[in-house]
Amino acid sequence: MDCVSPVLDILTRLWDCTATNSSYIRHLKKNLKSLSEARRELEDLSEDVNRRVEEEEQQQRKRKKVVQGWLDAVESQIKEVDVILRKGEEEVPKKCLGSCCIYNCYSGYKIGKKVINKIRDVKELIKKGEIFENLQVTYKLPRPTVDGMVMEETVGFDSMLDEVWGHIADYRCRIIGLYGIGGVGKTTLLKKLNNKFLDINHHFDLVIWAAVSKEANLEKIQEAIRKKLNISDQMWKNKGEEDKATEILISLRSKRFVLLLDDVWERLDLSKIGVSLYDNQNGSKIVFTTRSQEVCGQMGAHRRFKVECLSPEASMDLFRLTVGEDVFNSHPEIPRLAQIVVEECQGLPLALITVARAMSSRRGPREWQHAIDELQSNPFRFAEHNIRKDELIELWVAEGFLNRADPRNEGEYIIGSLELACLLEKGEYSEDFVVMHDVIRDMALWLASNECKIVVLEDDKSSQQNKSDDFKEAFRVSVWGSGVEILREAPSCPQLRTLLIRFSELEKFPSRFAKSMHALAVLDLSYNLDLVKLPEAIGKLINLCYLNLSNTRIGQLPTGITYLKNLKILRLDGMRYLAFVPCQVISSLSSLQVFSWFSTELVELHYVDSTSVLAELESLENIHDISVTLCNVDAVNRVKSSPKLQSCIKRLAVVLMASFLLPLDLRMDHLETLEIDRCSLESKNDYFGDQGRTRTYCFRNLRHLSVKTCPCMTDLKWIRYAPNLQFLYVSYCPRLSEIIGTYESPGTSEIEESQDFFSNLMVIDLRHLPSLTSICCGVVPFPSLQTISVNGCPSLRKLPLNSGSAKNSLNAIRGSREWWDRLEWEDEDTRNVFASKFLEL
Repeated sequence: MDCVSPVLDILTRLWDCTATNSSYIRHLKKNLKSLSEARRELEDLSEDVNRRVEEEEQQQRKRKKVVQGWLDAVESQIKEVDVILRKGEEEVPKKCLGSCCIYNCYSGYKIGKKVINKIRDVKELIKKGEIFENLQVTYKLPRPTVDGMVMEETVGFDSMLDEVWGHIADYRCRIIGLYGIGGVGKTTLLKKLNNKFLDINHHFDLVIWAAVSKEANLEKIQEAIRKKLNISDQMWKNKGEEDKATEILISLRSKRFVLLLDDVWERLDLSKIGVSLYDNQNGSKIVFTTRSQEVCGQMGAHRRFKVECLSPEASMDLFRLTVGEDVFNSHPEIPRLAQIVVEECQGLPLALITVARAMSSRRGPREWQHAIDELQSNPFRFAEHNIRKDELIELWVAEGFLNRADPRNEGEYIIGSLELACLLEKGEYSEDFVVMHDVIRDMALWLASNECKIVVLEDDKSSQQNKSDDFKEAFRVSVWGSGVEILREAPSCPQLRTLLIRFSELEKFPSRFAKSMHALAVLDLSYNLDLVKLPEAIGKLINLCYLNLSNTRIGQLPTGITYLKNLKILRLDGMRYLAFVPCQVISSLSSLQVFSWFSTELVELHYVDSTSVLAELESLENIHDISVTLCNVDAVNRVKSSPKLQSCIKRLAVVLMASFLLPLDLRMDHLETLEIDRCSLESKNDYFGDQGRTRTYCFRNLRHLSVKTCPCMTDLKWIRYAPNLQFLYVSYCPRLSEIIGTYESPGTSEIEESQDFFSNLMVIDLRHLPSLTSICCGVVPFPSLQTISVNGCPSLRKLPLNSGSAKNSLNAIRGSREWWDRLEWEDEDTRNVFASKFLEL
């Protein structure tokens, strides 16, 4: 038995070896199938992983080396598997165990063994690849310093871009605001600034762009900054707004950055975002765009740039660029028509681009002419129309837009907000006027028309076609110029609330209109120079709140006005043919708040009998705003004896008074405008009450002062009692020798300085004052002064200026060359400072 066991052991091992080796051959077909299935599984997994990698690589990420190594191994393995599968398929038909060929047995064994080994290798790769399902296959690339912004070619921004870039280089200027009306190109300018960082060497570590928009989303802004800073998702997710702000603050603290914020509508609390220039003193910058100049101040901008409309030349360049040269030159008439289109767009880039794109496929002059007709007639344009702020506020009151106890303050606030938002601009004449850009006005009309029917007619008679039917449903109607012709055929307007007929050829207001417009609240017939009469039916307008008849030729008010019990505002300015107002007309207007019978820029009122009108105004409970002209002693005495009238008069004209003593003992705190014309006013108004050395401001709100043709006047020392005076006009006063000069306070020997009296003065206009030698004693800072005009004042040899006067405000000194050359100056430096401001009359 001892020799049998070893033999059996050897035989067993030989059998096992033979059985194993023979299985390579016997199970070759089945193993080939298993290998093919494993190959398919590996290939599918490889495609899934590669798809994930490619998708993530589109998001500024890069594949990990271990992933790429696995994909390379898969590619190599599949090639080897394909070779083995092909050879195995060739070996299966030979069935070497069914034959006696030793070679076939060996080759079948050899390929069978490779199949088994390759199945193991493939499954091992599959196991490694399955791990990637739960792991990151890529990592995030560091973002470039600047992400370029895609934009079309632009025109007209280079000079402003260079100016803004100059302040980017200024270490002291950390916050820059770009403001302007919508569509003027603020975002375009900011994009150009962003892309300039790509082209020029700079010292910033990164440039960040974030869109803000009207409904500012702080988390959205934080996300834009986070991506630029490469803060990982793991560190970011599940954090609140404050924690995110802290993370951003820490990341930015060590970097010199530029943050570009587009379309800021209101103040952003940058600390809540995680941005602080005070924690970062290395020259980082914030540049933002906004429609509001007020936001520039709220954001603490060290430098503000107003983005203006394009020049006519740049406008045409942009239009041609957008419409395309092939279209622009497709017909000889198109360049001329294109010029008209460009003029209609008023230099606003958004309008130019929008219209140019619409015309970019139009090659016929008739199509272009039709586009011009549409632009000119719908919506309406009336270029550069200035309107007084007071009138605008009064219209809002009549429309019911202002309901507070003090509508003037509310209205001024709204106008200021619109100016800061660049929706209104300062008027041509003074800050008392505003004007709206044509394109903005068109947009406003379009927006308002979505809420109620608005009809606007102008001079172009083609715009009147098909408008008649619109009157039936109209809520507001505005008519200018020859557009008034349509009123002859227009139907009744039962829903009409506002009717403005201005600067037209209206001769008579139709009675049928007055009888049918029971809802009318606003009627403005001003500047109709041919209008001579109002119908008695005007009294049918029982809901009328606003009536403006200024600058018409109406000679008598109809008694029907007495029925207008809801009338709040009555304007009779510049009505030279209205010599008097019938008794009991004014006193019957129980709701009247504003009454104006004053001169205008077109018509000066030389003589009106306002005595009885003042008495009736005094009896009205709600009156608070009066503009009136005084032409006789009785009218002056009525004002002097009535504290109520004194507190209500806003504009006062004193005309043709043989002997007039300026009532400086009165407290006319509401007075804003004072005009004195052809009066024997002397400088004897030294009555200031028993105030001693206490300065009394009896004209504390006076802003406009006009004095002309007063032959006895020698000075205007009393204007020291008007601390807020802004506009001073003096003319044809032959004896006037000084404006303020040196003044000794009553009851004291103290000499008052004149410097404080002109802190708000903006305009000085002096004409035909042959005796004038001095404006005031000494040198005055004039911090608000914009213009000095001197004409016919040969004795005025010196201006109260030094090199520091009106340093940041003065625009011009106007006068004759002879007068300028004879002026005496404190020193040569002062003369040189103001030489560049001189404009010869």
